[in-house]
Amino acid sequence: MQVRPLAEPVKANLSNIAVVLVNPIYSENIGATARACANFGVSNLLVVRPENLEEEKMRAMATKTGLEILERMKVFSDLSTALKDFNYVIGTTARLGKHRMVYYTPKEIAPYIGELSLNNKIALLFGNERTGLSNEDLLYCSSAITIPTTERASLNLSQAVVVILYEIFQSASIPKIPKPQLATQKELEIMFKLIQATLEAIDYIPHDNKVLWMTNIKRLLYKFELTSKEVKIIKGFCRQLLWALGKKVTLFEEEKEPLNDRSEETYQKEQA
Repeated sequence: MQVRPLAEPVKANLSNIAVVLVNPIYSENIGATARACANFGVSNLLVVRPENLEEEKMRAMATKTGLEILERMKVFSDLSTALKDFNYVIGTTARLGKHRMVYYTPKEIAPYIGELSLNNKIALLFGNERTGLSNEDLLYCSSAITIPTTERASLNLSQAVVVILYEIFQSASIPKIPKPQLATQKELEIMFKLIQATLEAIDYIPHDNKVLWMTNIKRLLYKFELTSKEVKIIKGFCRQLLWALGKKVTLFEEEKEPLNDRSEETYQKEQA
């Protein structure tokens, strides 16, 4: 079973946020937007004056993930009617003309959107693929945002939706990514003994201060927060190297578990 990283949006009420597509041209972008909404917990999709609503193309791009949102999508003939129940409207634009008054990027405004959504209905407006939102469309907006890109970049409509919803979702969420169980101190100490034996075998430890040298090595490896599996890999590497050098491979008394590598077995056969 595939495990996905999850996050809980505790600093926003995503059910109060809606994506509004104004005069979209391509049905595929409507479907892809539905999928983007589903990925980031936004269940409301509104479409105003769409040029095409080809169901097969929309469903193909929505995939199974976005089909439910696509099926509940609302279609309006004018923007005023679509926005009448919203408390705050945010327009998106790639153009920064002096009359557009764009002051924020998605990352900057995302925390405010999340906070405002707790008690208000928020609409995120996106214009069509050719011209974006018109100046008349922006008159309905409380504020406007833009996505910074390189000079020659051109974002697809659904890509723009993904970027903005991602920023809102991340700003409002507490990630639930499980941390791995680290190796025990017993496992680490056995590993360090094997490392020291290996370094001594290749004459890599200064003879005047072995303690300081091993302390530096320990501090280095502690930074990687090793798991039991990773410790076993390092131990196996050290044993194999000792065997290749013709050194006796020692099983320390603290090691109760069987070896995962075959270096000890191979060494015993070579000595027979």
